[in-house]
Amino acid sequence: MYFRNCFFFFLFFLLTNFFFAQEDESSMIYKNQISTNLALPIFGSFDLSYERTIANKWTLGLAGAIYGDGIQELSTEGSYDNRYDTNYELMPFIRVYFQGTQNKSHFLELFGSISEVVESDRFIRVTNPEGFGVYERGENKYTAGGLGFGYGYRFLLLDKKLVLEAQFGVRTNFNSNFIILNGTLVRTGIKVGYRF
Repeated sequence: MYFRNCFFFFLFFLLTNFFFAQEDESSMIYKNQISTNLALPIFGSFDLSYERTIANKWTLGLAGAIYGDGIQELSTEGSYDNRYDTNYELMPFIRVYFQGTQNKSHFLELFGSISEVVESDRFIRVTNPEGFGVYERGENKYTAGGLGFGYGYRFLLLDKKLVLEAQFGVRTNFNSNFIILNGTLVRTGIKVGYRF
């Protein structure tokens, strides 16, 4: 009788220890994530994102992108035969994950944008040697701020360390030179990343 009670106690101890050990290993909490857009190198561009979990369903992050000539052809910005080329962009963002940050989930994203824009084929007033103001076509380079939103879905693979995301995002720049705000697709594509 004594031997049987000790045996059951020992068996119970091993089983509970085994299950709790498995649960601790499988429920690792990863608070950091880095990712990059797989589609951008096709257009001669590159981006990198860092994301930090701040609550059960909320994350904060910062993304940066350098755009090449290929991506400029997809831009929807422009009016009056002007062309707007974005050279680089910094985008702080906040995300909410519907199923939580530690699970595969749909998410919504709100992001800001600070970018360097080159506006081509615009009439610019210059002063000629005689002191008269003349308008001629030229380039205007400036820093623009913007705001955007996005939607996506995140898959977690390989013990929730590898990230695969599909995302769609739209951003507009606030520019005082025109009234109508033109939207541009940014933070759109298939992203791969790593959580730690």
